[in-house]
Amino acid sequence: MYDRFIEHVARIAPNKVAMLSFDGSVTFAKMDADINRLARELLNTLTPLPKIVAVSYQQMHPHWMLLMALSRLGIATASVADDSLIAAKEVSVLKPDLIISDALFDIETQAQVRVLDLEWYSKVVEGPEVEPVRLTLDPDRVVRIAISAGTSADRHRIDFTARMLEVAILRMAEQEYIAWVGTEKVERFPVLLPTLGFGSIHGFLSTLSIWSVCGIVLMVDREQYPAAITMLKPSLMVISPSQLQAILENMPVDIPPVKDLRLVISAGHFPKELREAVKERLTEHMRILYVTSESGIIAGAHITQVTHDDMAGWIMPWVDVQIVDDQDNILSFGEVGNIRIKSADIIDHFYEDEEATKRQFRDGWFYPGDLGILDENGCLRIFGRVDELYNFGGDKFYANKIDHILRVVPGVEDIALFSMPNSSGVPEPWLAIVRGDGFDVDKVSAVLEKNFHNLPNIRVMWVNQIPRDLTDRVLRYQLSMAATQQYVATKK
Repeated sequence: MYDRFIEHVARIAPNKVAMLSFDGSVTFAKMDADINRLARELLNTLTPLPKIVAVSYQQMHPHWMLLMALSRLGIATASVADDSLIAAKEVSVLKPDLIISDALFDIETQAQVRVLDLEWYSKVVEGPEVEPVRLTLDPDRVVRIAISAGTSADRHRIDFTARMLEVAILRMAEQEYIAWVGTEKVERFPVLLPTLGFGSIHGFLSTLSIWSVCGIVLMVDREQYPAAITMLKPSLMVISPSQLQAILENMPVDIPPVKDLRLVISAGHFPKELREAVKERLTEHMRILYVTSESGIIAGAHITQVTHDDMAGWIMPWVDVQIVDDQDNILSFGEVGNIRIKSADIIDHFYEDEEATKRQFRDGWFYPGDLGILDENGCLRIFGRVDELYNFGGDKFYANKIDHILRVVPGVEDIALFSMPNSSGVPEPWLAIVRGDGFDVDKVSAVLEKNFHNLPNIRVMWVNQIPRDLTDRVLRYQLSMAATQQYVATKK
């Protein structure tokens, strides 16, 4: 279904550039013709046609083209990593019938695996033009599947129908224009540098929304981002704070800011220190979004309107948000509680997971598992995850708050609080620390004593990286697992 956006633009503006890379450009007409070639070849190759196909291609261009070709055949698609360990976990949740890869896909799975390498791909798209494949598509048919971007150890499959994707794509394209037009000049045809990846439904929809308005999508690898920003001149990036930090660290210091670049930061926390660094070295044009896989865009604000690091913005007009206690009683403005969301765009269940569905979808509301406060003007702030509110010794502590205060201590490159039970089964606080130049544990202790004097003694685990999901939330359960493994190893 979503391939039809490309087909439509190819008829209206066939010579407009759709894809741009350091190797050249591809027009909408060429893109549409190649989709037809691939769809026709896949129709002849895949017999019988599978219902769900997962694609694992390293390069962005062929990955997207195969997704489009499969969509043109009415086949639901998913995207999985090319790393076998990550892919094995993703495939176990997505449950595809077939996996198409550009190389040997060595994981244990009940799905069939077809290796269609880049030589096969090049031969198909360089072939003669073919008659388009045109199927009648039920708007309520599942066309895309993804994994919920939660922060617990559990992963859930989400199914998106053609109707759901169409609404989300058009809504995102319209919101992207409205969000900027009142404050600054907006290009009619945006140039997107995508960073969130195929596995993120928000990243997937962002790319499609740009194509739907005749925009250009840059096809570059992660290590090429700094060069792409300076040479290919994107006008828009949808990105997380950690990705922004990485880009700043890898950009040459003598590169001037990019005058017309706009950033959409998908996060529940965007620290002031990073905001100022981005303004100074990259661009001053930024807005923040609060997004979930299950309900799409919930809130947003222009950077000039941000008053707190944890501000998520104002609630979108098609969304209702309430802050409730553990018994679902609505709390007053300014009180911290559980966020719940209701909108016409929300999904209503997880695939084959009745327990998780009952836990997070109740009475038409979706409970993302986030803590927040809402003010009388409809502005939402995110205080972290429900499962990140720890009780140590009878006192409650927000892990997010502790992280943010400690992260600015000189010598701390990154840090995250998590919980581990001691030998008696009592939860104890732990810190995972990435040490930078000049790290001094006494400085960390002094900040803890000043701000959290009632926090019990903390154990420390040195790590090379803090694990995060695509929206920059700390995966604390992975830290707990790593600490457990280290403990077991020392006892052997």
